[in-house]
Amino acid sequence: AIVRDPKVFLMDEPLSNLDAKLRVQTRAELAALQRRLGTTTVYVTHDQVEAMTMGDRVAVLKDGILQQVAPPRELYAEPVNEFVAGFIGSPSMNLFPGEGVTLGVRPEAMRVLRDAEELPAGWPLKEGTVDLVEELGSESYVYATAKGVRLVARLGDREVPERGERLLLSFDPGAAHRFDPQTGDRL
Repeated sequence: AIVRDPKVFLMDEPLSNLDAKLRVQTRAELAALQRRLGTTTVYVTHDQVEAMTMGDRVAVLKDGILQQVAPPRELYAEPVNEFVAGFIGSPSMNLFPGEGVTLGVRPEAMRVLRDAEELPAGWPLKEGTVDLVEELGSESYVYATAKGVRLVARLGDREVPERGERLLLSFDPGAAHRFDPQTGDRL
């Protein structure tokens, strides 16, 4: 119950004990209430979906140290380091070694190819084996291992590969984030 006119609300994991359906409903109600009251709210959560949907600005902490504060879209599109890149997004960003850098590619930027001839010029090619397919209705996520690196690609409603199937993965190099392999900082 909100009985006063506080300057700030602190909500510490308010939805953590709710089932998935009730969590979505309550999250929408809390967001509407916060907008209606216009009161600054500090919302503490380990659930990135809650953070991204509830926050105008999201702070990401690692071991109590602030990593980045930004609007949700900026956190997703421009993570300052590997930790933020791997933490924000579900499934998380693919992180793998490149030439002198760690590359980060979001699942929606990965392409699954049926044939190497489909590969656009200048795009890298990774051959892998499907470990898991998550079918979510209008889209699917394909988890594959390529040379010991676990990668995930989002597919639309097209035909999905089967577990154990060999496939080709690629991405537009312009869509790749680059991180320093020693510090993890964005380059």
